[in-house]
Amino acid sequence: MEGRFFGDGQSRAFAALRSWHEAGRPSACVVHGPSGAGKSTVVERFFRSIRGPGTLTLLVHAGRVSGAAFEEEVLARLSAGPWPEDTGFDEFHFGVRTSLVNRIVNWDGEDGQPQLLIGLIAPDDCVDWPDDPRRSVLDEPGPAARVLVTISGTRGVAERWAERLGLRAERVTYVSIDGFRLEDVEPSLRDHLAWAAVDGPGPRAHVDAIARSLRDRGAAPLEALVTTLACAFAPLDATELAPLLGAQVAEVTGSLDTHREAVEPVLQWDEGGHRIRFRHEILRATWVAAHPEHVALAERRLAEAARSLVRTWESVDTGERGGVTYLRRYAGDHLVSCGAPRADLVPLSAPRWAWPRSREDLAARRAEFGRVRRSMSAPVFASDAMEIPPDAISSLVRVALAQGALATLHRAWPPDADQADEEAWSDTERALAVSLFALAGRASPSLRGDIEARALDVVRRTGAAWRGDGWEDALALLTAARAASGDEASTFARWAVSSTWRADGGPDSCLSAWLTAAAFLPQSEAETLVQQAVERALSSAKPGQALARLATADGIGQHQALAILRAAASLPPTSRANALAPLLPVLPDEERARAVSMSFDAFFADHDEGAERHDTDACTAALLPFLGQAELSRLLDEALPPPSALAVRFAELGAPERALGIIRQRCGSGIFAARPLLCAAATEGGRSLAQAARDAVASLDPPWAAAGLVCDHAAEAIQVLGLDTAVEIAEGGGGGGSEAARIMALAALCLAAPEGARPALAMRAIAAYHDDRGTEGLESVVRCAPWMSLTAAARLFFVSLGDAAEDITLVSTLSRWGGVEQLAPLIARVGGDDALAAVVSVLPEALRWKSPTKTD
Repeated sequence: MEGRFFGDGQSRAFAALRSWHEAGRPSACVVHGPSGAGKSTVVERFFRSIRGPGTLTLLVHAGRVSGAAFEEEVLARLSAGPWPEDTGFDEFHFGVRTSLVNRIVNWDGEDGQPQLLIGLIAPDDCVDWPDDPRRSVLDEPGPAARVLVTISGTRGVAERWAERLGLRAERVTYVSIDGFRLEDVEPSLRDHLAWAAVDGPGPRAHVDAIARSLRDRGAAPLEALVTTLACAFAPLDATELAPLLGAQVAEVTGSLDTHREAVEPVLQWDEGGHRIRFRHEILRATWVAAHPEHVALAERRLAEAARSLVRTWESVDTGERGGVTYLRRYAGDHLVSCGAPRADLVPLSAPRWAWPRSREDLAARRAEFGRVRRSMSAPVFASDAMEIPPDAISSLVRVALAQGALATLHRAWPPDADQADEEAWSDTERALAVSLFALAGRASPSLRGDIEARALDVVRRTGAAWRGDGWEDALALLTAARAASGDEASTFARWAVSSTWRADGGPDSCLSAWLTAAAFLPQSEAETLVQQAVERALSSAKPGQALARLATADGIGQHQALAILRAAASLPPTSRANALAPLLPVLPDEERARAVSMSFDAFFADHDEGAERHDTDACTAALLPFLGQAELSRLLDEALPPPSALAVRFAELGAPERALGIIRQRCGSGIFAARPLLCAAATEGGRSLAQAARDAVASLDPPWAAAGLVCDHAAEAIQVLGLDTAVEIAEGGGGGGSEAARIMALAALCLAAPEGARPALAMRAIAAYHDDRGTEGLESVVRCAPWMSLTAAARLFFVSLGDAAEDITLVSTLSRWGGVEQLAPLIARVGGDDALAAVVSVLPEALRWKSPTKTD
């Protein structure tokens, strides 16, 4: 509308925006009114009226006609600035969405920072704006930031969009723009704007008249051109239109020149005269609605062109073929739009298509995968499916691997930088092996061997060359040793020991891995390795704690435990007690009795000032199961052990009054009293303390403290408080921006509850997780997988794989937070062996991203 105002409605709206700006509050404004009423004209003029260095303005148009059909494209334009150089949150580490959220929420106007005014025109014109307000980047503008949004529709529509954008009702003002009349429009503009006037013909009559005019002119091919533009996700030029229409560029250009007058009421050219777009989104949408058959044909043609480009991409010379630039960017979107089956979408995740040719192409591919992934997930979220096909799971894994690979490339760009490239991909083989072992652990015996064989093959071919984190390499190699046998198991164990020398802190921080490895070595070699580990522990500054870490080795045997016992015997009392604590459960009876005596005596020994600190918490916890009331009384009277643990042991031994006295006299109040009371009341001898425990738990504040107690002692909470009360406490643990305490408490109750109650508790844990903005509770909720419904498990898998990690990479998608390794229980729940086998079959594709040729 050329920046002019038509009628009083636009003028009143402009004045209202000026008043809102000058008042400085509220923080958000939503402009609404009918399509074509001039909202963008008013907002653009309002932004131009704000001058001077005191305000930083950022105005972005959304929608197909503006070349930003998708939310990611809008966010990219918002992120592009103009932001001052010293106010950013690095997209390299945070990603565009998180970077924008951090910028906007922290915009406080301090240290000379100008006021920030963000304008977002027509997010309702986007194809995929998210419904979840938690995904909004505008929901929490900082003290010096303000947001202005335009929406087509009534006040009710505008309010729903404000909620969708996460704008708080008390922080939003609404400005309406009424339609204009024909008499308000200058005569020279009426042909172009009559459709938008309240007394005009309307959009449908307008586009119908143009279509008739083209047919009357004998220009039916141009009607197909307009339809193709209507189906496109961005403006196009003649070189992009021609191959999509099966025509020559000269034919398209000539037809447009000949009939330009006829199509100008709906189309406009950019300032350079090349790219063509609809004048307004409502005209584009109306054209689509008025030509369903032509639209279906155009969408099929666009989808086939996209399918062909993906299939032949490696041989395409982008400098010689028109239409490539547009289709390269939107091929996946056209396939999704036409409802293409998964088989047509999967090739998009292959390196031959997805490997980027520029940083801009990289950003486009990452955005494409996000939209393709949502399309693949849609059937799972649409209804309560009775069965999820295995290929649906494996297809998602393919896409997630590609997303992780592109995120890795983003961090290591450009990909031909040898050192950065090697570092970026260095842990891929280990991560692949770890994820395969995790899947094997969830498989039936008949399938487990096949999966382990695949994992062992990866380790066999690459394990000796792993140069990642030494501790993680060692753990993976020890897992391989458990799955292998004979000489091969010994080889993997030796590789694991070698890996510990690369760990942070050197091998001394990983000596427990040496003891685990010893189990797979020939006897003499194993004895030597155990002796070396013990000697290194004894030579450390805190030998007792070092030996204790040795004693925590997985699968420690009696011979190894006795070796540690012999080494500990010569240490000072506190060091000796520290070393013995984790050994007590695994020692033979005679040696255990001797170790218990030495550990008990350490509480009364004189301690040198420079001696190793006595870990009284660990030593008390280990010792108490072997002590009677007489020993407990002496500890209480003559030493300073943790009183709460002693109180619980007294209750176990049938002395609840003594336990209650200790708690009241020595444990304080709040959580420090509630915890031992709850644990004591759950013992056979402490049942009389149940009411005191209930009262103590009920008095806890804030609520997350009680939820944390339920999480830590779920079985005791169910027994003493009752399941319903425990669930109520757990559900009250949310709020304050995090649901982590609520999630973890509900998940713990699910694992501890009677079998019949577990499915309902699993659903509660999942609901709490979906309510949370973060992913801290993912590990807890995944433990509930066996009791989830099939659909709930599938949904959790689809939203978590590769997305839950704070730092997404190909390695994280395989074996870190939110990776295949962690989510293996969900895969097993969704489809059992069939789903596990399907995922196993596609995981090796991760290695294709490391290949220099990047081919399939």
